[in-house]
Amino acid sequence: MSVINKYTFKKILVVMIWLMMGAGTVVLLIAAISKRNNESCANVEINITGVQNNFFIDKSEVLKILESSNGGTLKQKPVHQIDIAAMESRLNKIPWISHAELYFDNNDVLRVSIKEREPVARIFTVSGQSFYIDSSLTRLPLSDRFSPRLPVFTGFPSDAIVLSGQDSGLIMGIRTLGEFLANNSFWMAQVDQVDITANREFDLVPKLGNSIIHFGDAGNYQQKFNNLLCFYKQVLTKIGWDHYAAIDAQFKGQIVGVRKDAGEIKADAVQSEQIMKSMIEDAQKQADDSTKVQLGQGDDDNDDMHASPEEE
Repeated sequence: MSVINKYTFKKILVVMIWLMMGAGTVVLLIAAISKRNNESCANVEINITGVQNNFFIDKSEVLKILESSNGGTLKQKPVHQIDIAAMESRLNKIPWISHAELYFDNNDVLRVSIKEREPVARIFTVSGQSFYIDSSLTRLPLSDRFSPRLPVFTGFPSDAIVLSGQDSGLIMGIRTLGEFLANNSFWMAQVDQVDITANREFDLVPKLGNSIIHFGDAGNYQQKFNNLLCFYKQVLTKIGWDHYAAIDAQFKGQIVGVRKDAGEIKADAVQSEQIMKSMIEDAQKQADDSTKVQLGQGDDDNDDMHASPEEE
């Protein structure tokens, strides 16, 4: 046999070996798929994450959605008859669900992993409509299952789903303040609601005292709250919570107060005492809150911050 014939024979042999290996792989894959298709769903395991202690959609509701998408009970149903893609698509259309993923594990258990959206603020529009937003600015409907304790914003100027430039910037400011308030036990207890003004700025309505706080926009919000806290500790705790009709936190490095007359101060002092008692009772009910509501928080390093005694 010539050298050329030997080379050709070896080449043919190698090709045949590779073809046989490929054919074997295909046969194994087909057998595995066939075996999986003939197997039945052993169980359905649902895991919901994303919201601490508050589920706006529970496991029983998820299971009902899955079963309605497949015409009945999933357990013991042949795997090849279960449309995972269709179920994922349906779950991901639910407003309260951020992301849903489904798959079968090696034990033929259908694993359902759901990440739920977490609202950061509740908004009331000027027309009286109400909805939640989450950190991604997704609009969420009210829930019959649960009403979360969230910062409340009133007077939002639009009911539109797609917002204009000004309203889009406004709702981003709502998200910023909402997340801050929800994560700060003192300000969450002190701010009753946030009113949106005609020029799309924020007025804080406190639970303690009747002094409306003109906050401006959400820019430099942390510094503004620090200045307000210093003002509370250095001024209001000494002269009273109802000494001012309004407090303006919009100015850099200072707080400006507009005084009330003596009659108003005397009348409001009684109401403030009642509100303080109510705030203490509410704080005690929040047993799962690891931080206590107190005035001794904040940054005392605002040397340039001062309170104007009066603004005509």
